[in-house]
Amino acid sequence: MAGLRTVEPTTAVDDIMAILDRDGAVIVRLLLDPPTMARIHAELGPYLTRAYLGEGEFWGRKTKRVAALVAKSRTFAEKVAPNPLLMAVMDKLLGPHCVRFQLHVTQAVHIGPGEKGQILHRDDGLLPFVHPGPQALCNTMWALTDFTAANGATNVIPGSHLWDDDRMPTDKDTVVQAEMPRGSCLIYVGSVWHGGGANATKDQWRTGMICGYSLAWLRQEENQYVAVPPAIARDLPDQVQRLIGYTNHGPFLGWYEGQDVHVVLEPHVADVMPATPEGGEATDETRLLKTVRFVAPRMIGIA
Repeated sequence: MAGLRTVEPTTAVDDIMAILDRDGAVIVRLLLDPPTMARIHAELGPYLTRAYLGEGEFWGRKTKRVAALVAKSRTFAEKVAPNPLLMAVMDKLLGPHCVRFQLHVTQAVHIGPGEKGQILHRDDGLLPFVHPGPQALCNTMWALTDFTAANGATNVIPGSHLWDDDRMPTDKDTVVQAEMPRGSCLIYVGSVWHGGGANATKDQWRTGMICGYSLAWLRQEENQYVAVPPAIARDLPDQVQRLIGYTNHGPFLGWYEGQDVHVVLEPHVADVMPATPEGGEATDETRLLKTVRFVAPRMIGIA
C-alpha cells in the first residue's frame, strides 16, 4: 500500500465508511480552513508553551501534551469537537451500538525535534473487548501544523483493525504515515495499530490535536466533567454540552437526582428534585447495547 487514502470534505460519508472498514483509517484533507486553525493555535499556544515534556517511552521524552481542549479553546469546542462530517461518521460507526456517542478524549500533542517514534498501540486496548469486533471508540488527529514524514506524522498499520488479539505488529508489517497539510484530519478506529512518528527534524515541532469519540455507555478516557466542569460547560452550545456527556444515555444511565444530568447546567439547580416519569429498561432499542462481547482486559501497548 502506497499510503493512507486521502479524501475531500465533500466525500460522501458512505465512501469514508468503506475506507474505514477496509483500512481502519482515512485522511480528510483540509477539513478546516487556515483562519480557524490559526485561532485554535493562538488559543492553545500559551498552554503548549507552559506544558512539560513527557517522561516515558509512550508519552515521549521530547513531546508536550495538553488536554481539556474544550475548556482551553472555544474554537476547538465549536468547530472541531462537533464537526458535522465527524458527527456523521460517528453516527454510522458508533451509532448502531449505543443510544448516543460521546466525546472520549481531547489532547494537543506537540512533538519536538529529535523525538523517537511512539510505541505502536491500539487506543481501545484499555477496554475489555475482543478483536475483531464492533468499534467502541474512534479517534481523530487534526493537523495543527503540517504533518510530514520527517517531523513525525502519525504511523498507522492499515488493516490492523481486523487482527485478532494474538497478533502483534512486527517488522514485516507495512507502516504508513499520515502525511497531511494543516487543517486536515486523520480518522482512525480504536482498534487500528498506530503511534506518533519520529521527528527527525532539527527545528520543527509537529503539533496535532486528538479528538476522540466513544459509545456513551462507556467511561470516558478523559474525565470530561473535571476537564469541562459545569461552570465552563454552561457557556457552550447545547450540542457540545451533550457531546461532552451532560445528558443521560437512555432513561437511567448518568442521571442526577432522577433527572437528565443536563439540568446541572440550568440557572437554578435544586439539591432535591422529583424523579422523571419512569421509563423501561428492557426495550427493543436496548437490545442494540447487547451486541458487544466482553472479555478480560488486555492492556496491549498501553504505558
